[in-house]
Amino acid sequence: MRRQGEEPINLGTGGMTDKPIEITMVASEMFPFAKSGGLGDVVGALPAALARMGHRVCVYLPAYRAVLNEHDPGSPAQVADVFAEARYQVFSLEHGGVSIRLVAADDLFDREGFYGDARGAFPDNAERFARFARGALSHMEQEGAYPFIIHCHDWQSALVPPLLKYRCADDAKWRGVSTVFTVHNLAYQGRFHPDDFTHTRLPDEMMGVDGLEFYGDLNFMKGGILFSDAVSTVSERYAQEMQTEEQGEGLEGVVALRSSSLFGIMNGIDDAVWNPETDPHIPAPFSLARPEGKAKCKSALKAELGLDSDAEGPLCVVVSRLAHQKGIDLIIDNMDELMDLGVSLAVLGTGEEALEEGLAEAAAAHPGRVAFVSAYDEALSHRMYAGGDVLLMPSRYEPSGLNQLYAMRYGALPYVRRVGGLADSVFSSPAPDPNVDTGFHFDAFAPADFLAGMERIRRVFLDRGLWRMMMCNAMEKDSGWDGVAPRYVDLYERAMRPQPR
Repeated sequence: MRRQGEEPINLGTGGMTDKPIEITMVASEMFPFAKSGGLGDVVGALPAALARMGHRVCVYLPAYRAVLNEHDPGSPAQVADVFAEARYQVFSLEHGGVSIRLVAADDLFDREGFYGDARGAFPDNAERFARFARGALSHMEQEGAYPFIIHCHDWQSALVPPLLKYRCADDAKWRGVSTVFTVHNLAYQGRFHPDDFTHTRLPDEMMGVDGLEFYGDLNFMKGGILFSDAVSTVSERYAQEMQTEEQGEGLEGVVALRSSSLFGIMNGIDDAVWNPETDPHIPAPFSLARPEGKAKCKSALKAELGLDSDAEGPLCVVVSRLAHQKGIDLIIDNMDELMDLGVSLAVLGTGEEALEEGLAEAAAAHPGRVAFVSAYDEALSHRMYAGGDVLLMPSRYEPSGLNQLYAMRYGALPYVRRVGGLADSVFSSPAPDPNVDTGFHFDAFAPADFLAGMERIRRVFLDRGLWRMMMCNAMEKDSGWDGVAPRYVDLYERAMRPQPR
């Protein structure tokens, strides 16, 4: 890390520097240590891609009980909070060329679950993640490690930019450190009772309309957006959608204030983990050169899930959190019509009780045609992509989405609503184009539009030559992080220069 007294690199205004950048990420998830969704995958892969480019990367994570139980981090460093009377233990690991720091704050992370349990969100999440942000910055200061960039992800780390802003006012050592804040999903903001503001240890004036106050509440994400040097989100289209009333989740005006410093960068995938030629989780490897394994995977998946082996229509798969955002109700409410179209359906996921019940009822009503697995199962998700013909993602909104990228890698054509990262990453022509199409779109969140698209998919599926060419387009699409990471380097360079407010 850059030490006190060192001068920052003068990057100019052009392309990437040929000197390594010191990057510290602060996040609540990172695969393989802690993952509940796409955030864990992104933070699991992006730092490693940056390290392969020669940059020096460190990631701060909460010291969750599961992480400490599954890994051996050795003896922790004892750290004093530079913002308040509190102490931390910080454990250190190395993984894939990346330094990992695990922040323990009393017993706040020594529990089952990351953000909540079966009873709901933990009531002390404001304190937990305020302490996490303070602990990470306190450890950096104690170590004398001042990176060029601190890259924060989502509300759980969103206090870092405002804390750093006020720390810089009193401590010159921090003034060369710039911050990037990435919004992975604007719907999850870290919104708490105003009494929880005391946990931030920010000055009282920060609990105002120009600070973290939001309709009388405390809003962590608002602080990250307002006080970082640059803001990014996970697709170009979502960067625009966040500034609209429809998808701004009440923060559209705040996001618009930062529009000149807002950048959309489509997520990537770890193409070493998601590779049908080498995947240990699937029954047969396959590739464009050796496609026969795809059919074997489909047959094996049907047998595993009890689906009819002789069904002629496409096998549609869903791998998803069962949440309102994901549009699963559109599938459930039109189940009979889907069955009339001759499709088979396999769903993997857990979430809202009503959606789980609806899927279970559909599986019971259509044995051999519908299978529902209520679980989070990483290995089965690989087999679903490998065996499926079509991935259904009828999301109401989708900042980026990773499942459609995984599906294309495995030759399952995505059927997506034309929103956010789904629109940016899946190409669908008005009339099927075998030279460029990688999947299918629909627009309005309405049964008629959704079913019309499914009818189109059935027709294309019967044209085996056209389907095969679209599968080739999808499998050839390069969505790996090595192609995405340079865009983050460019973003870091922009953040390291003065940004307009």
